[in-house]
Amino acid sequence: MECFPTRQKHHAKTSVTGLVAATNKTVQGISNHVLPVNSERALNKFFTEYDWDEDRLNRERLELLQQADDTRWTSDGVVDNDDTFTHKVGEHIPNAGKFYDYTVPGYIWGQNIIYALYADDKTTYSLTFRLYGKDAHRRVGLAIELVDELIEIDVRADTYLFDTSYCSEEFVTHLETYGKEWVSAVKSHALVSYGGDRLRVNALGKRIDTVPRSTAKPTTSGRRSAMLAVSAW
Repeated sequence: MECFPTRQKHHAKTSVTGLVAATNKTVQGISNHVLPVNSERALNKFFTEYDWDEDRLNRERLELLQQADDTRWTSDGVVDNDDTFTHKVGEHIPNAGKFYDYTVPGYIWGQNIIYALYADDKTTYSLTFRLYGKDAHRRVGLAIELVDELIEIDVRADTYLFDTSYCSEEFVTHLETYGKEWVSAVKSHALVSYGGDRLRVNALGKRIDTVPRSTAKPTTSGRRSAMLAVSAW
C-alpha cells in the first residue's frame, strides 16, 4: 500500500478488512463491523476527500499477484472484456443513470462498469475498469482504453474474449494491431468477411468445416479472428 500516506494506511487496511468480513459493504456497514463507535465519518472522508491514486493502488495489486505462480499471468491465459451494473439509489452518484439490465430483466438505476479480467486454468481476477457515462463515453471506446492499459502493464494473455456489444470492426482492429487473437459471440444476421466474400454469419456457419479432427501439432489458418462463437439470435 505504498500509494497511501502513512496516516491513511490504517483506513485502507480497515476498508479491505470490511470488504472481506462485513456483509454490508457500504461505509456504514464496514464501520459497524470493524470500527469503534462513531468512526464512520473518518472512513467516509478517506473515500471522498483524501487524495490517493486509485490507479497506482491497482498497479500495486497486480504486481503483487505476479509474485505467485498460481496468479501470474501467462500468454496461455485470456482477457475477458465485459460490462456489469451496480444498482444504486442516490441521484447524485457519479455517472449513475437509468439502464436496462438483462439479468433483472428491466430498467435499473445504477452505474455501468466496463471491465477487463484475467483468467486461466488456475485463477481468475479483475484487471482494471472504466465507469461508463451516457453523455461522455462510448462503451467500445472505453474497452479500447482498457486494452491500451493492459498492453502498457504487459498483461501477457494472447487471447481476448468479448460478447456482441464489443464485436465491432473498430475494437477487433485495435486488438489485432497488438497481435492479439480474439473470440466473440455474434448475432446470426451480422455481416462478416470470409474467404474474400461478404456474408451473414448464419450463412458462414454452413460453409465452415465442423467435422472433428486431430493434428500432430497445433495449426492455425490465418488470424484466429476468423474464429467465431456463433450464437443464433
